Amino acid sequence: MTDEGRVDGAAAYRGFLFSDIRGFTAFAERHGNSAAAAAVSRFLDIARTAIARHQGAEVKTEGDAIHAVFPSASGAVLCGLEIQDAAAELSVQEPDHRLGLGVGIHAGEAVETAEGYIGRAVNIAARLCAIAKPGEVLVSSTVKGITQSSIQVGFIPRGRRRLKGIQDPILVYAVTRDTTVRPSREVPRFLVVGAAGLALVGVVAIAALAGSKLLSNPGASPAATVATSGIASPTSQPVAVGPLAIGTYESRQFQPQLKFDIADQGWSANYDTAEMLGLIRDGSPRGSVSFLRVGEVISNPCTEGGAGTGPATADVLFELGALAHLTLQAPQPALVGGFSGQQVDVAVSDGVLAACGGLAGGDVALFRVGKEVWRVSPGERFRLIFVLVGDRAVTIVLSTDWTQTHSVKELEDLYGLGRRVLDSVKF
Repeated sequence: MTDEGRVDGAAAYRGFLFSDIRGFTAFAERHGNSAAAAAVSRFLDIARTAIARHQGAEVKTEGDAIHAVFPSASGAVLCGLEIQDAAAELSVQEPDHRLGLGVGIHAGEAVETAEGYIGRAVNIAARLCAIAKPGEVLVSSTVKGITQSSIQVGFIPRGRRRLKGIQDPILVYAVTRDTTVRPSREVPRFLVVGAAGLALVGVVAIAALAGSKLLSNPGASPAATVATSGIASPTSQPVAVGPLAIGTYESRQFQPQLKFDIADQGWSANYDTAEMLGLIRDGSPRGSVSFLRVGEVISNPCTEGGAGTGPATADVLFELGALAHLTLQAPQPALVGGFSGQQVDVAVSDGVLAACGGLAGGDVALFRVGKEVWRVSPGERFRLIFVLVGDRAVTIVLSTDWTQTHSVKELEDLYGLGRRVLDSVKF
């Protein structure tokens, strides 16, 4: 035994933290190497101070990222919050030196080697960091369960996510110092949700489109009623996050408002916002059908694009066709909800992230949808349908879960089930 609680070559239970600078490559492109080096120095000073204060140990740094290990999950969580607090304070004091940091934390067994810690717990922490938004500390349900009764923090549900390279979906939470945040309530698989007036059970933002796709918190919305919804009918019900029974549903918030039928078991809703309506499948074939109001096509896969606050782009196919890391087949005519559009199959280059670097990551920023970033995985294949509904551009994406074992058959099966949904759509 070389130090307290550690045996070389044996697994030990630890808390693992990853943190890095969001959009660092784009920052370096805009401001140059000297400014980028100064930003990394400020970040590492903040991170190392917090790590030491909470009895952590730095494992390694690489570029704009740092990896640390803690004797407890609570220490890692408090450290992550302190890192974000210090970065926010620096941004107020020095507006020209803003740091947008992401933090990911998981706890579990890992084996210590001369090169660092090896184990699934480490991998999950790195993946959580990869999907964290600037200013966000993301943790697994494991960390939440361990720490919620021992430290004064709150947990905001971010949904059950599929992380790149991780076999099982992970229930993800954002940590906050606001202890009044209400805990999430899980919806049993057999429970039918979606009736008007049913409280939303928290966001189930599964990254079902290959790796990790999109992270966000759409929040609760008022239940739609026949009186307030233009397309409501006695035989349809408003979408609510969670499993969908066979029946007819209508969007609460997505614009243009749409109605659709669920004719097959296994579908759930994971999003209904003004910019996105998402349907996912946990069973075979795993995958999703998503309706998007794309505000920006992100041309550089190593960045997260711009602000993404503008109207939905009407040139999605044209802009995607200009990206060197994508291969698009010839567009085919498509019809959705009575509106004509174009359908194209897309393949992402396997080596798209070779020049991006960083400890955490592994996913490709492709779209900005509202304030969120939509991601795909290197090597992924998906089908995209683009339609103009009046003056609104709607991008529909069908994809298998590329983090799991995939095949041409699974992809075709998912396309078939997704097409059944699309054939029922009415805008």
